[in-house]
Amino acid sequence: MYKVLIADDERLIRITLKNMIDWQALHCEVIATVKDGKEAYRIFQEVHPEIVITDLKMPEMDGIELITKIKKESRNTQVIVLSNYSDFELVRDAMKAGAFDYLLKITLEKEELTRIITQVKENCEEGGSSQNEEEKQGIKELQQCMVLSKNEHIIDMKEYQRALAQPIFREYEDFYQLAYFRVDNINMLYEGKFKEHARLQSNLRDLIRESISLYVKHQVIFISNHSGVILFHSAEKLRIITICNSIMRNIEQYLDVHLSITLSDIQRTLKTYDEVYMQVVQAHEQRFYKGEGVLIHSEEGDLFHSLQMNDLQYHVELLEAVQKKNFHQANVLIDKTLLYMRENHIVPRQVLEYTIFIINNLEGKEIEKGARQNMPFGAITANIRKCETLDKLSEVLKEGFVKIEEWMKDSSSSKYRREITEVMDFVEKNYHQKLNLKMLAETLDMNESTLSRLFKSETGINLNYYINEKRMKKAKELLQEPAYKIKDVANAVGMEDQLYFNKVFKKYYHVSPSDYRKKVLQDDEA
Repeated sequence: MYKVLIADDERLIRITLKNMIDWQALHCEVIATVKDGKEAYRIFQEVHPEIVITDLKMPEMDGIELITKIKKESRNTQVIVLSNYSDFELVRDAMKAGAFDYLLKITLEKEELTRIITQVKENCEEGGSSQNEEEKQGIKELQQCMVLSKNEHIIDMKEYQRALAQPIFREYEDFYQLAYFRVDNINMLYEGKFKEHARLQSNLRDLIRESISLYVKHQVIFISNHSGVILFHSAEKLRIITICNSIMRNIEQYLDVHLSITLSDIQRTLKTYDEVYMQVVQAHEQRFYKGEGVLIHSEEGDLFHSLQMNDLQYHVELLEAVQKKNFHQANVLIDKTLLYMRENHIVPRQVLEYTIFIINNLEGKEIEKGARQNMPFGAITANIRKCETLDKLSEVLKEGFVKIEEWMKDSSSSKYRREITEVMDFVEKNYHQKLNLKMLAETLDMNESTLSRLFKSETGINLNYYINEKRMKKAKELLQEPAYKIKDVANAVGMEDQLYFNKVFKKYYHVSPSDYRKKVLQDDEA
């Protein structure tokens, strides 16, 4: 790979050049973009790029001086000049100083840049490129070992040692630190903003490299499009911690995603590289409880504990709450369940399995009651499997229960038998009247005990509870209107006895009608 350095005091030009063409397709890599000649020269001395693209007018050191210094140290480095129409005199001086060619900023196009880079490569010596190909092969061999190890394939240590024996890793033999990185909740992101997986890797690579000083020796090795390792040749732990935090911050700022990193302790030999690698990968699971965008130290990782199903009743209580359509209680139970998992540091995989077990049980109960169409349970389960943090799991579950509640309210989905749907429709239209089991049975030409038993079997709640729930929901709406007296609201929902209405309302919402109205009015004024 040919190393390319870009120097221009205009940020837009630097970004344009970096993204205009597929550098890798041309066997090139943009190793840095800088805003002045002085910084460009310092980087040149450090990494000796084969290709330099530079502006002519820059602060600190102009393009002519930069070309002169570069050519004194390396006749083989090829320099391309960026210019404006008014810079012809400067361009002539640049060519005399040793520039290969020039590009006009105002007419800069992809085809022209590709053409000139291709010509420049022909003027570069083959030796440097050959060495870079050897380095590339060494990285590829180590990458293959890590991919296999992470996917639980048994890897002979000899394979690791053969890869690490490549010249590119020689200077890491005395000490190194290993950082494992991964984009958080990536499977959900792939369904949304990152449909082009390779593009994500390219963006991550650029931001990681831009976050690391060229004076810190390192290698970035991707294991997938969204994860990989950074091998640092450094014994300065605090410095590497600072770099890792910078990487996470830059990726969040520019890509609007969270990336978490797990950092190993300082290592003194490559002989245990495979063990260190698996240690950081396993420690990275701490992110499940720590959240998104966190830095984890592998040696500080806590042990997870196995879930003891016999100690839990949350699944039973959640099932009962949903059957009663008490979704407020269901949300409370979700919070309690996840708090238990956090406090007991349960194995993340088992947490996901337990929540899927709950959703499967809810689905089974609905199927028993005759549910047939548009069931949301499968989609909720699929989203649970994608969760990589407890916070994301909580979000998915809360959204999932909202969908379950809406689905249960939707009589058009034919979840219940025709007779039950007819009862629900009748109650919906006549909740303001005096309703009882006998009246409904006569209206629908059914036996009272049959109707009662069938309604409870289908919906999980008794008929009287359903009628009152429908009335109380309407009462909540009416109480938000100051013009209605509480007695009027009670009459409007079919309850002439205001004391009884107060009692039923408080049973459902744990607050009296008058106190509920006060709270609503106070919230409106605020």
